[in-house]
Amino acid sequence: MRKFAAVFVFVQLCGLFAMAQQEPLFAVPKTEISFGYAYLHAGGIVPSDTQASQIVSQDSTGMNGIAFQFSHYLHYMNGNLGFTIDVALNSNKPFDANGDGYTTQSYTAGPSYRLHRYGFFSPSIHALAGVSHSDLTVAVPGSVFSLTDTDFAALAGGAVDGNLTPHIAIRLAQVDYEYTHHYSANQSSFRYLGGVVIRF
Repeated sequence: MRKFAAVFVFVQLCGLFAMAQQEPLFAVPKTEISFGYAYLHAGGIVPSDTQASQIVSQDSTGMNGIAFQFSHYLHYMNGNLGFTIDVALNSNKPFDANGDGYTTQSYTAGPSYRLHRYGFFSPSIHALAGVSHSDLTVAVPGSVFSLTDTDFAALAGGAVDGNLTPHIAIRLAQVDYEYTHHYSANQSSFRYLGGVVIRF
């Protein structure tokens, strides 16, 4: 019995080594477009030096939305270094009992790097910078007023794609930390993305 177990393990190890020497199933193309669902947990949404800080009942909220990304990877570093353009829209109306609403739009771009582009999983990391537009709608007795601002935005994070074919993948998860500067104050937010990736 022990001899059989030893031979079985030896055969399995030989099979694994043989598979490791084979060519990968496919390589991921260098250009990709992704789109899908975006969840943003926005923090610091109410400027402390405005009338809104006395009215709005909470300073952070979860927001649903959509995101679109375009990425292209260059010939440098085995085709793993590239750039990404990110456009996202998130909204929550209302986000509290008063009927207050909050919407953000972000436009960022920057370098990205694929950690692995063969087989099923394709993880990547990125660091993007650009602008964010914020709309805060505050309901007060008898009226509604709005605050809007466009200012600096930056985000950094990573994504994991599941490759179904060389040209189609599912974005299993993308998690980002997002920094914005609205109403002369700093905001820290966290974002989750999931969707479809098309490569060509």
